[in-house]
Amino acid sequence: MKSDLNRTFEHLPAAALAIGAAILINGCCAAAPSKGESAPFNEALLTPVESEALVPLRGKCFELGKEYILTGQLPQPDFQFAKDNGVKTIVNVRMDRELGGLGFEMEPHIKGLELTFVHFPVGPDTFDGARAEAFIELLTKAEKPVLINGSNGNRIWGLWSLYLGARWNIPVDRTKEIATANGIKKLVIEDFVRGYLEKKSSKKGS
Repeated sequence: MKSDLNRTFEHLPAAALAIGAAILINGCCAAAPSKGESAPFNEALLTPVESEALVPLRGKCFELGKEYILTGQLPQPDFQFAKDNGVKTIVNVRMDRELGGLGFEMEPHIKGLELTFVHFPVGPDTFDGARAEAFIELLTKAEKPVLINGSNGNRIWGLWSLYLGARWNIPVDRTKEIATANGIKKLVIEDFVRGYLEKKSSKKGS
């Protein structure tokens, strides 16, 4: 069963989504949490380090600095390994219809581990400016380290290009080059991200 909070993240406009994310994240207990709100750009955010130890059953994830981990869908036991390795927040970006075949209920399992969990479904046909703003706000405010997972890296790296471009003006082509060099075939929502960042840049210049 989906929680009311997750339903809120799926349907509310950007401002309400941002508030909901902040409420969710601030409610999690943690020692010396890192919010990262005013953090300067760090080249580590474009220097993925492949790790097999953090989520050993999945066997592969990318650590970008000390605060962000990108990976495909994790099997159930790997969330415990992630917690043991210091992860504080789990963000899953799969659509509702993609969750049925996992073999376990992700939300209660992760919350049972006392980790913050946010289901933030992303589909190429439904992603819009409001969702983009909410995602950027979510990652900015999230208690770190935050692990972002989905079905595969294509969608995750598309979102990563959005986040880097919106927060630090990193060109999509630069993120795409790094992603391609690390085996990512395409950036899902790439066209949207380019248009969104172009509009954002135009507004700043006007």
